[in-house]
Amino acid sequence: MSFNSLFNSATRLPSIPKIIEELIESLDDPNADIDKISAKIAQEPVLTTKLLRVANSAHYGLPRQVSSVQDAAIIMGFPAVRTLVMASGMVDSLEMPAALNKRSFWINAFEVAGCAKWLCKFQKELDANTAFTAGLIHSVGQLLMYSAEPAKANEVQAKVANGQERLAAELEIFGFNNCEAGSELAKRWKFPDVINTGLRFQNNPKKATPASVTAALIYLAKHVIDMLKDHPSKDEILTSLPSEIKDNPPVDLNAMVSALDAVDDFSGGIGLLLD
Repeated sequence: MSFNSLFNSATRLPSIPKIIEELIESLDDPNADIDKISAKIAQEPVLTTKLLRVANSAHYGLPRQVSSVQDAAIIMGFPAVRTLVMASGMVDSLEMPAALNKRSFWINAFEVAGCAKWLCKFQKELDANTAFTAGLIHSVGQLLMYSAEPAKANEVQAKVANGQERLAAELEIFGFNNCEAGSELAKRWKFPDVINTGLRFQNNPKKATPASVTAALIYLAKHVIDMLKDHPSKDEILTSLPSEIKDNPPVDLNAMVSALDAVDDFSGGIGLLLD
């Protein structure tokens, strides 16, 4: 299946709930009616229940219990509510191919999203909510590709299990990779261009023209998540950083490494959405 044929069939493209589409549109709209959107979220009982469960979890440590979407928007801020609802809506609505493990896939998405958002603390004028959203859907291209071609997905998984890099395996088997597919899917879902470009160049931010700080943040977030599995020292983390990051760092790398000890869980309690 070619890249174009993957997207030419409208019935094959994953669909997302209408409320999620509206939340996506609000990402690029500074005049979005927050009260109206919050009211629409409140009309979705499953999304509301999950939102309140995560908001009231120990991770957020809110000063009091929140009992409604509007209450959550006031206490947490609408951007935080939006990201939680988007995450919940996608977990519930997007089909998981047989080749992938649902929990592992989404936990990784939450970790990368949380780390990308956290990284924004170490550089002024970065949009933490955009970084989170891009991180959340950084691997969404896999869902489309692997659902459309299960046999090819199994071939990719076998090559990855044998040590081949995933993007190289996808390019060999499919003729394109999940970053390209995810970027095109995000474009069709009407995500802002800053996110679409970030997804496309997340594994080679140097190739983005003009430069994409979103791509660099996702790239760095994925590297940090992978590195922390081996409990490295601060020097080991700095030494291991790829040239794409060292040559044009999106954040203050020394400040980032110094703050890593205080991080307990990059997924930020959002894993509760999977329960």
